[in-house]
Amino acid sequence: MVLELRGELIVTQNELKNTKAEMHKMEADNDVAITEVVHMKSRLSASETEVEKLKMEQAAQESELTAVKNRLAATETEVVNLEKEITEKPKVAFSAGLTDSGFIEAGNTELNLVFTKIITNVGQAYSNETGFFTAPVRGVYYFRFTVLDGLNSRTVSIRMIKNWQQVMYLHEYDTDGHNAYLSSGVTLQLEVGDVVNMQLPEGSRLYDSSSNHSTFSGFLVFVL
Repeated sequence: MVLELRGELIVTQNELKNTKAEMHKMEADNDVAITEVVHMKSRLSASETEVEKLKMEQAAQESELTAVKNRLAATETEVVNLEKEITEKPKVAFSAGLTDSGFIEAGNTELNLVFTKIITNVGQAYSNETGFFTAPVRGVYYFRFTVLDGLNSRTVSIRMIKNWQQVMYLHEYDTDGHNAYLSSGVTLQLEVGDVVNMQLPEGSRLYDSSSNHSTFSGFLVFVL
């Protein structure tokens, strides 16, 4: 009987040892699993951090892309406005010769000169019937003239008139019997409807022919 009990005790002790060994192994395996889980959590956290970084970079890129699109839209609008301004800007320019008939003389009173020979008249602001340039828009205009007195040994004078007020007066006396030219130019600010013309003072005369020795020109510099 005692021997049987001892045998059972030995068996039980062996089973207990085996159980303890298995428990130790399970604890070791559990530690490994825990370590692996910790590593996985670390990798997951790193991945999440990388994802957040990528999201921030994407947001920054989207913001920059939006800014670029806005700048592009503003540039396109500016180009459209410039094209519209260029297209809609009035085009005004003229040149006209005086006459093919030779001498024109003022006599005892001043004479409004009519430059009858249209060379250029973009915008139709100059009239070769009245000799007046009429400003179609408010702006700055440039005018220039050249006149010839011919071989007459006489005084040559000319005036530029704006709204019936003298802007410029040029005078020369031909003493040597040679051709005498007068030429000048001026920039004027004009309102819509202002008129500019050339006037021959009394006692003066000019000469012109098909060679266009005497001309009157002007053009719009810019709109105000």
